[in-house]
Amino acid sequence: MTNSSKKQSSLVRKRTRTSRPSSDARPKAWPNEVTYLKHPLYSDALGFEDLAALRPSIQLAKTCQKEVEAVGPSTLVRIRVIRSSTSHPAFGQYGLFAAQQLPPNSFIIHYLGFVHTPSDSDSESKYDLSLVRELGIGIDATHMGNEARFINDYRGIREEGPNAEFRDTMVGGERRMSVYVLPEGKSGKGRRGIRKGEEICVNYGKAFWKGRLAESEKHQNSDI
Repeated sequence: MTNSSKKQSSLVRKRTRTSRPSSDARPKAWPNEVTYLKHPLYSDALGFEDLAALRPSIQLAKTCQKEVEAVGPSTLVRIRVIRSSTSHPAFGQYGLFAAQQLPPNSFIIHYLGFVHTPSDSDSESKYDLSLVRELGIGIDATHMGNEARFINDYRGIREEGPNAEFRDTMVGGERRMSVYVLPEGKSGKGRRGIRKGEEICVNYGKAFWKGRLAESEKHQNSDI
């Protein structure tokens, strides 16, 4: 391994050391069974090729939006249990809401979790996002993550569509997946941004929506 390769590997490994924070470092309403992360936690199964992909070449990095590290708990969002309407797909579960006015095209939060390979992925996870698609590297927030794990799909919540979206970003030279308010020109629906107290919703796709409906029905039936 060359000196530059060793340096690249050590830089990624250095950022993987994440310990469980104390309870006072967690956001309000954070569930006890989920570990709160302030940085990504990387799987030991990640090989050198995987680690290199997480710190891409300068040319590839130019295609990703640059962001600074945003260590939580975030002051931009609040976690809430959905109690407003029984018709809400996540009624009795969690949602993520704006703690202040969020302007169009502005950064909201990084999506943090367990960064894994295909070999240690969870096929049953509902919190797994693709990070490096060509290598099957994903971010799973099932058992550990940050506030972003509570963002719901817009279907059944907002008739006008999502008000936020995922974007590939670079933080300190590392690839991340982050959440942004929709820009003004996108479908003409992002002109006002996201108001304080408004639920933050993205488009996870129809497959996720079908799974969410099944989960919601199961959850509501268990309360009867």
